[in-house]
Formats: sequence, structure tokens, C-alpha cells
Amino acid sequence: MNVPIPDYHDVLIAGAGPVGLFLACELGLAGCSVLVIEKEVDLSTPLKRAPFGLRGLSISTIESLDRRDLLAPLKARIPRDEIAAAAPWMKEERRPGGHFAGIDFFLDRIDDGRWPFRLPRSAEPMAADLESIEAVLTDRAEKLGVKIRRGLAVSEVHATDRDVTARAGEEAFRGGWLVG
Repeated sequence: MNVPIPDYHDVLIAGAGPVGLFLACELGLAGCSVLVIEKEVDLSTPLKRAPFGLRGLSISTIESLDRRDLLAPLKARIPRDEIAAAAPWMKEERRPGGHFAGIDFFLDRIDDGRWPFRLPRSAEPMAADLESIEAVLTDRAEKLGVKIRRGLAVSEVHATDRDVTARAGEEAFRGGWLVG
């Protein structure tokens, strides 16, 4: 009989950025107990807002957010005026679909018929700020039961063949896996 260990999580995630939070949401959906350890106390900083925190979201990212019903909350939260001021290309009729080495490419010049297993495009590329992305993902993660501890930086990791222990500040956390 397996007895649960207090404060033991299936997965520990070091870092509450977009990737760590999206992973936490996916693991939460799968029924895993997840603890995210983040060194920053506050997710709101000028570096996460436009223009510095501006990120172009690819079609694949937009599709992933849409599949998890996160796209609408993200669009509702994005400060459109700040994004438009920081990304003048958003006002253009024909917008770049991405770039390679800083060279813009346009979606109407790409033959996506060469990728028959790609999902149909459900949206055009868009820009969002890190603060909005992280806020939406944090809300979803918390609704899924993911625990997020802020103000703690992972400083040590000890792994055995059975589990992992991560030290952050004066505390130690145990889990089956550590991702970071």
C-alpha cells in the first residue's frame, strides 16, 4: 500500500515562466500533483510588459493556447494600445508570419501543403506581453490545483533512483521528477 508522503509532488518545476506554467497546466490536467518554484516574488515587472516583454506568438503556440481555451482569456488581457505602440507591424494589412535570423517571412508565401499533418490555421500570428501570458497561465494552473511558490530560487538538487529533492531558500521539496 502506497502511503502519500507529506509535501511530496509528482513533479517539481523550477521556474514560473510561460513554458514552466504551460507544462504545469498540462500535468495538472493529467492529474499530477505539481509544485512550481519561482525565484521572483511578483510576476509583474516592466521587463515583462511592452516593449521589452513583447513576444510574437507563432501559429503553433496560438493553436496550443486555443486548444486549452486559453487564447480568449489571453486576448482579453493583452494591453492592445501598448502592444500596438511597441509592434507597428501589427497595424499593417500584410503582417509577417515569423522570421528566420531576423528576416521576416509572410504566410502567403509559404506552401503549407507540404505538411499534410499540420492542423489548419485557426488564427494569424499575434503579439502578447509576458506579463499577460504568465498571468493567464498562472490562473489556469492554480484552478487545476498546481501549487506555485514564489520568492524561492532552486539552489540544490539531489536525485536518487526513486525521487528528487530540490532545495530553495531554507526549504526542501520532494518529488518524482524535477523539470527546470
